[in-house]
Amino acid sequence: MSKGPAFDQNIKLLLLGDSGVGKTSLMMRFTDQTFSSTFVSTVGIDFKYKVISIEPAGSNKPVSVRLELWDTAGQERFKSITTSYLRGAQGILVCYDITDRRTFQRVDSWM
Repeated sequence: MSKGPAFDQNIKLLLLGDSGVGKTSLMMRFTDQTFSSTFVSTVGIDFKYKVISIEPAGSNKPVSVRLELWDTAGQERFKSITTSYLRGAQGILVCYDITDRRTFQRVDSWM
């Protein structure tokens, strides 16, 4: 007898943006409550998930949601790989570095 998933709903979210803007740090902080001040560039794609409980508006029954976070490489050479991971995504977080105006100016290219 197979056991069903330990969650009610699955949501796939992609983190997009230039290299070095903090996508990996954001993902690690949210999923593992950790932070590293050392910068290691993501090669290709990284993936983590976290199961959270939410209570939809008008409902008194909590729903278990598995958030899949897909951390994409920000270097131009990986853009072709990144686009294949867009399929099936329910949301995209476009990230930029508030201390580097160029990363904000490139948000349009990620959109």
